[in-house]
Amino acid sequence: MDLGTGAVIHVGLACQEAEIDEQWSYVFEKSNQRWLWHAVDHATNTVLAYVFGKRKDEVFKKLKELLEPFGIKKFYTDDWGSL
Repeated sequence: MDLGTGAVIHVGLACQEAEIDEQWSYVFEKSNQRWLWHAVDHATNTVLAYVFGKRKDEVFKKLKELLEPFGIKKFYTDDWGSL
């Protein structure tokens, strides 16, 4: 399912646990950082959803919203505060 945000949800996948991580790069200069937030099925290593943006809570919350259809019960992170 394409939500028009560049993120794709694969409907029909069952997932109990997801790993959530972020990685960054920059546009023209290091002060203009952009982050890729992504969630991976912990058991199969399948990418479930992703978003691009700044390293802010509201961007992370968009990723969590994309993951709602999966009914994930457990998330693994590197201790990001929004979860």
